[in-house]
Amino acid sequence: MTAEKRPDPVEHLNKVLAAGSIEEIWALHQAAMNAYGFDRMLYGFTRFRTTNSFGSIDDILVLSNHSPEYIQGFVRTGLYLHAPMVKWSAVNEGACSWRWIEEKAASGDLTPTEQKVLEFNLKHGVRAGYSISFRDVSVRSKGAIGLTVRDGLRQRDADAIMDQFGDEILLLNNVTHLRITSMPFASSRRALTPRQREA
Repeated sequence: MTAEKRPDPVEHLNKVLAAGSIEEIWALHQAAMNAYGFDRMLYGFTRFRTTNSFGSIDDILVLSNHSPEYIQGFVRTGLYLHAPMVKWSAVNEGACSWRWIEEKAASGDLTPTEQKVLEFNLKHGVRAGYSISFRDVSVRSKGAIGLTVRDGLRQRDADAIMDQFGDEILLLNNVTHLRITSMPFASSRRALTPRQREA
């Protein structure tokens, strides 16, 4: 599996570092990840995590280019709280293949609510990808991103992309996360509006 016209990491990161807004950073990141084959993303960051909660959804910075219907059903209803990869991201750092979910499902190890999440994702074409959980400086902070491969690709394709370009993809995601969380807006207690997410 090869990525077509993928960005030069140095050139791309210089643009990210020079960007003046979260919207600009996010647009650059969308273009970069799409070049690797990940055409949909869902990023979340909170500074209000507790032992058993990410805090209010209104305090979580959410960035996504998924459809409004997906965001409404997955994020605004709280379904994300039961998602296996969100649970994984809450207690881990680094990257994890969604093959882990396939293996849990095949072994019958998903709870009924987790199975509901899986069915919801399949309904919206969210079938294969990777999750990256970032290292944050505070126990109250947590950031993570889910990368979904474009339609027609399967988990074996996502794994092949990461096998070949994983170091680049992790670098770009980590620097993007650091840039987003350094912006003034990321310190506020409001998520982006739908129009801002579309931008």
